[in-house]
This record gives sequence, structure tokens and C-alpha cells, in this order.
Amino acid sequence: MNYPLLNHQMPPRIQAVWRKSLFTTIGSFLFVEVILFLLATRLWGWPMLVWLSFAAGIVITLMIGVVLYLLIPYRYAFHRYEITEEDVALQKGYFFRTTTYVPLNRIQHIETNQGPFLRREQLMELVIHTAATAHKLSGLDTVQAQALREQLIALVKVAKEDV
Repeated sequence: MNYPLLNHQMPPRIQAVWRKSLFTTIGSFLFVEVILFLLATRLWGWPMLVWLSFAAGIVITLMIGVVLYLLIPYRYAFHRYEITEEDVALQKGYFFRTTTYVPLNRIQHIETNQGPFLRREQLMELVIHTAATAHKLSGLDTVQAQALREQLIALVKVAKEDV
């Protein structure tokens, strides 16, 4: 059975942001593992047998990084959204795909965020807040994110007037 895809896909530049974020995360883990290895073998005098566990940790970290890197195009194919007159639908997932529907009358406020990786690619993140949680729509073009925010605010006003 094919999983129904929503209409709107993020700009392809989001893949570069995901790659940079992945490299930063994997690099941080590797840095901590190397520092712990050096402390364990040199300063604390742990036996060299301990280096096997650190080597295994480094190999596992690198393997996870490679798998996640290879899955970026697949992730991109299913990272989508859609806005109707009744709700906002957000779709994501690798193997376990989820589609979240946020009713417009439940939206409390909308934020736009832009970290350094998103800013470099001229992208933004739209954060839709409800009473229960916050739903993130990351990777929108900057102009598109602002327009989408204004569109959602107008739709929310209409939806709350109808209630």
C-alpha cells in the first residue's frame, strides 16, 4: 500500500542543513569519545583493554552517521506539509511515517525561527503552538515562511470566529 503524500515539499536546500546538523552532531560525539579515551588511558591509567570499548563506540558512531547521511534524500521525500481551510497537516518519518493534523482553531500562536544553518541557506522554521505541544515545520524558504505565517494567522482568525 502506498502512503499518501501531502502536496507541499520543502526546498531541496533543507538537505544541506540536515547534513551540516548531522556532521556537527557526529563530530561532537566523536570529540567527546576521543577526549574520554585519552583521559581513560593516559590520565586515569585504565588498562588498554578499555580502548576497545572506545574504539567500538567510535565505529558505531561513524556507522550511525553514515546511515543517517545516506537516509537524507529518503527523509526529504517524506518531509511535507499541507494547509487547508480546517487544519495544517505535517508529514515526516523514515520508516515509520506520521501525518499530524493540527486544527486551525487549536492554534494559539505561530513563531518563526532561524538558526545559523537555516540562515546560511535562506530557510526558516515555522513553529505552530497549540495548548498541548509545538509543531515544527522546518526548512521553508524565508519569504515562503513569512507568507505562510500570515496565511495561517488569517485562517486561524476566521476559524476562531466560526466557533
